[in-house]
Amino acid sequence: MTDFTHFVGIDWTGARGTAHAGLAVAVCTAGEGAPKLVAPPSGKNRWGRAECAGWVAAGMGLGAGSRALVGFDSSFGMPFVDEGRYLPHHALPEDVSGLWDHVEAVCAPAPDLYGGPFVEEYAPYYLRGATRGAHYSRRMRVAERLAVASGAGPCESVFHLVGPSQCGLSGLSTMRMLHRLRDHADVAVWPFDNSLDRPVVVVEIYAAAFAAMGGHRGKMRTRDELKAALVRLGATGPLRLDGPPSDHAADALVTAAGLRHIHKVRKYWNPPGLSTMVRRTEGWVFGVV
Repeated sequence: MTDFTHFVGIDWTGARGTAHAGLAVAVCTAGEGAPKLVAPPSGKNRWGRAECAGWVAAGMGLGAGSRALVGFDSSFGMPFVDEGRYLPHHALPEDVSGLWDHVEAVCAPAPDLYGGPFVEEYAPYYLRGATRGAHYSRRMRVAERLAVASGAGPCESVFHLVGPSQCGLSGLSTMRMLHRLRDHADVAVWPFDNSLDRPVVVVEIYAAAFAAMGGHRGKMRTRDELKAALVRLGATGPLRLDGPPSDHAADALVTAAGLRHIHKVRKYWNPPGLSTMVRRTEGWVFGVV
């Protein structure tokens, strides 16, 4: 996995709507150049999720012979290993591909890959505001628990839909996206696909873990903070950015640089905790070992 020509960081969102302030995309090439933010090909000011998914599937305009490692800051699955099933009181599929199919079937009427209908269908499993579902538990996947234990960052349960760190709706919309990308001939999804010899390889990442690798904890409020983290991640070229970065832009930029920084390290492709069961049902966060 050393022949990538481009590295793409995507800060995803689970918000309602079709144009999202919380969706940011950045790309850098092999070498030491700084990553750059990418505007939607539609010419609009904000990305839509379906537009972003289509852009990735179409090769991102990178040209013939390119090969891209694409990191999404969003969960690709749900906890399974701890309970032996996704939702203990419901008979859902027992592998991640079947889970993606089921999420899509439940959410299909919702526009722009929105995942809200799944939360409504299975409300007893979620904590929403002051409403605690009868089956709610703050469950986490194996990789998420390891990320917390290793100090990579404060991961949140996909069933905990309270506060700015919530990730459940984002993950559901990501699963709808992966349902679309899964059978695309040019796209492989790690760690689920056996062969990664395709022009586009998609991985789940945790932007806070890359920021930590760059020596930063918490949000990046200034251009100088962002630049310092990027330099630690090997991106020493000029950073072309007007003004202070938004949280989403900073996460996307750090992700692109972080992917390039670690993609040749074998342990990240073969983490010790990635058992056959975990691979089949939960997946993994690239960069967490």
